[in-house]
Amino acid sequence: MHRVTPMRWIKTQASRAAFVLAALTVAHVVCLVASAQNNGSLADAARQARAQKQGQPEMDGKAQAVIDEMMEDQNDGGAPGGFKTYNAGDYKVWVPAPYRVEGHDDAGVVLSGPNVGSKHPLVLVGTPVVARWEGNNDVAFQETAAKFAHLYAQSASCTKTTIADHGAYQCGLAAANLLGQRVTGNVVFVRNASNLYPVFCVTPSDSRSRDLINSARADSGTKAWARESLDHEEDDMRSIWQKCDTVFGSIHFLPTASGKQDGGTPSKASAGGGNLGKPDTTGGAHQGGVTSPAPVANVASAPEQPQPQSAQTAPPANPAPESTVPAGFKVHAFNYCKSANQCWDASVLVPADAKLVSSDCNQFVFEVKVQGQPFLLLTGSARDCGRSPNDANLVRWNELAQPESARAPGTYNTISTQQASLDGRAALITQIGFRKGLTDWRGKRAEIESNGVPLVVGCIAPREYFPSGEDACSNLITSLRLP
Repeated sequence: MHRVTPMRWIKTQASRAAFVLAALTVAHVVCLVASAQNNGSLADAARQARAQKQGQPEMDGKAQAVIDEMMEDQNDGGAPGGFKTYNAGDYKVWVPAPYRVEGHDDAGVVLSGPNVGSKHPLVLVGTPVVARWEGNNDVAFQETAAKFAHLYAQSASCTKTTIADHGAYQCGLAAANLLGQRVTGNVVFVRNASNLYPVFCVTPSDSRSRDLINSARADSGTKAWARESLDHEEDDMRSIWQKCDTVFGSIHFLPTASGKQDGGTPSKASAGGGNLGKPDTTGGAHQGGVTSPAPVANVASAPEQPQPQSAQTAPPANPAPESTVPAGFKVHAFNYCKSANQCWDASVLVPADAKLVSSDCNQFVFEVKVQGQPFLLLTGSARDCGRSPNDANLVRWNELAQPESARAPGTYNTISTQQASLDGRAALITQIGFRKGLTDWRGKRAEIESNGVPLVVGCIAPREYFPSGEDACSNLITSLRLP
């Protein structure tokens, strides 16, 4: 005869109780929903449940929680699957769900979303910052955005864009500190009348795999495992950047903030929306980001202008500055480092439909289609980070960046070279030809040094398709912006 231990009996009874509680909870909710459909709205049912809550046992409290969640879904503003609408008062934004409050920062509330593999998104929903300048002063706007971003990251580059039909700046945070965590991601500052609204979307960037790769004590087997693990982490981070694109593109202001009717469905961010500048996913140690920044009201430090006194009419809202990002393009912000404690931000423009295919070692490769064939756009640091020579991403990068002296004889030729100036710095632009299997390829690269770090930006494609994409390549090169 099978013997039932006291502990097993307790567990069995607990399981039965949980099952009964769940069944009663569902039944209670179903009844309320049915009542709502016959006699009124779900909101009426929720109010009825709240009224019945007084004096009820804990089971009704759990049922109420289910109803409250259903009510939230009913009023969720059309958020897509995996997101919920967060009402920040003056504006609404979609946040990856289910989320929880991670903590409170001087700039706003920080929400933590669900894990994507080994990573998870953090969204800071910011409170308004008063814009203390007169008129449509875009320079002051940019300076304020940069000063705010520098409270969290030592290095941050900001690019003008448009979000929700409002003037905005997007700043890359490649090695930032939020609530005591090292994070990487982006922050956007959206201007509405006399206020700026910061919204962060970042993810923790600490990586045990990266530490092992850089460790002198780790053996080759451990480093090989760490590289494979880091590849998975980067895939997870790319998935989070896609979620961040949705977060930034969903920002929309309520009538109380903008004086306009709430349009319901959020508008997509132009230029920056859909890949709002992917941050560095590979490196950079924490660079002294401020854990407890000064009150955000002090950030916009330009002299305050006297406000007109009128009891009848409010001053007209300043027109939103137009985006400087050309139609059909998006900003890609990236990070490059001279040492663990010396990193800087740069940016380029890439076609809006460009797909990021690799980002190892701060070397970013995008793919677009030209006549249905892959056309690759590359930008980043020319320094390697100790990868195997057979690493597929390194091999692809070297097809553009590797000098002729390091290539096998007869596999490469220099077509032309010329001196140029990119963002005020001397650069060398080289057109190359090389063999890849049985196919002839063409490439164009610009080599430039910034803060003692060699950088490369350019493109490669099969020879017959290269002329059709050369304009996109030239646009990429000339769009390089350095600190």
